[in-house]
Amino acid sequence: MKQPTESSLNLARLIGRDLVTVGLVPLILSFIILASALSVVYITHDTRQQIVKQEQLLTEREGYDVEWRNQILEENSLAEHSRIERLAETELKMQRPSADSEIVIQ
Repeated sequence: MKQPTESSLNLARLIGRDLVTVGLVPLILSFIILASALSVVYITHDTRQQIVKQEQLLTEREGYDVEWRNQILEENSLAEHSRIERLAETELKMQRPSADSEIVIQ
């Protein structure tokens, strides 16, 4: 293995000194560009996750909407007067009063 010579060490020092003095602005800008690129990647990933979550919630909402409509239909069918009257006659043995059994209070 070759030993570094004094001229190559001086060259490394010269490059390091140039980076600190003259190349400081491009170095800082490079780090800013890198940070910006990483933030774009992170935000894009987060946005895609939020879109997937929104789609799942919309699908869930549609399911609840269908269930709610079915519940309304069931409630309306159970609340029909003819059904209630039929249940009263068959299960409770109720009947309409005749005109003779009615008492009018004045």
